[in-house]
Amino acid sequence: MGTRAARRRGGGGTGPKSLETAEDWAPYGIGEPNEDGWYPRYRQVPEELKPHAVTPVVSGPKLDTSWLAIVSNWRIVVAELMERGVDIYDAKTRARPWMGVRALIFSLIDSDTRLRAALRRDTDGEARSR
Repeated sequence: MGTRAARRRGGGGTGPKSLETAEDWAPYGIGEPNEDGWYPRYRQVPEELKPHAVTPVVSGPKLDTSWLAIVSNWRIVVAELMERGVDIYDAKTRARPWMGVRALIFSLIDSDTRLRAALRRDTDGEARSR
């Protein structure tokens, strides 16, 4: 019994038990267990033992980071990269692997830039017009 109490969530033996071992799952097993104690099928687990859905916390304004939105603001992408010393149309830049150029473009979204401001959405979900 001490082992089961140690496996309970929240410490101190309170709350529903988490399902971690073959022994924990045994009450839900259907058929005969194998040599390790696992069953071929299991019944539905009670709601109180299912994990809770986790909602990600979004801070700050939402951004439209689709390629359509980026290409629609391409003049800003070109200008921002040029200010950082990257000529997107230079033969040396175009000869670079795409992943590096893509990373440069996405770095504009991660920084406080005109591109980020152009991609920001209002609370109603519509992209801001500039």
